[in-house]
Amino acid sequence: MTGYFIMLSCLCYTFPRYLIFTEVKLLRLTCILFAACFLAACSVPQYVNVPVDYAPKLNFSRARTTIVVINHYMPDSTRNRGKRVLATFKAAAYTAINNAAIQLHALPGVKVVQLVDSVNFTANADSVKFLAKKYKAAYVLAFEDFKGETKWKQDNYNGVPSVYRATVINTSFTLYEANGIYSKKLNGEAEIYDTNPYASASSLLTHGGPLFDAMRNSALDALKDYLPYTDYHDRPLYANGDQLSSSVELIKAGKFDQAFKVLNPLIDGPDLKLASRAAYNLAVVYEAQGDIDAALDVAKISNQKQPNDFAKAIIVDLMKE
Repeated sequence: MTGYFIMLSCLCYTFPRYLIFTEVKLLRLTCILFAACFLAACSVPQYVNVPVDYAPKLNFSRARTTIVVINHYMPDSTRNRGKRVLATFKAAAYTAINNAAIQLHALPGVKVVQLVDSVNFTANADSVKFLAKKYKAAYVLAFEDFKGETKWKQDNYNGVPSVYRATVINTSFTLYEANGIYSKKLNGEAEIYDTNPYASASSLLTHGGPLFDAMRNSALDALKDYLPYTDYHDRPLYANGDQLSSSVELIKAGKFDQAFKVLNPLIDGPDLKLASRAAYNLAVVYEAQGDIDAALDVAKISNQKQPNDFAKAIIVDLMKE
């Protein structure tokens, strides 16, 4: 009898636990199914890197323009006594000056007279007015100085922002008019990309290394208003739905005409959510083709049909362009 009581007690104890366990399993299954449905309904964007070509913001005043390029910089030998370091600083300055001269010479109608000697690197003491008259130049471009500093910078990778610490080079030029009275400061910045995470300061001073690449890029940045250039934007795209997904694949493949044929009919459709997302994707298409005005118009349509963060972000960028 005692054994029967014990067996009955065990059965009574086990039965409720089985019911509880079954209910927990059902609850978990329900949660999993709900999460799957929720994720399927969400818009998971894909990203495309969009190159945008920019024309120069400023042009030189004459159809045929001569620019004399000179140097005003000399490293301080009282602070840097090492001959190798001084030689490297001079070589870095010459790298920036030479790249500036090359870029200016490539502009239509521009002739460059480069007076900087890479071997006998010295600072030019002649007056701007004298040099302009001697070489019949409209402008004199003088390299003034460069320095390195550490900054916190932000970047985006596939739409995810990241903050990192970077060493940058700042270069400064002065663009003088021929009279020597009027001038404009041209400042540039570029990051030093060193692939060796354990690099020492001396490795950055190696000829042809990351420092010299940064000097070239910083000179480009200083002249950016006078040069055509290409910038890259990491743009998210709406990809949920068959039609939007197909447009994303076409945009990534650079088949913009076909992407337009897919997206354009959706903009005037009855589904405002789909119309808004199609309009945004089409704005990215226009931007990739360099039609900034059309991209801005369609991005505004996207935000009017249904306000969204993607459209708001691209509108801000396009208005700057």
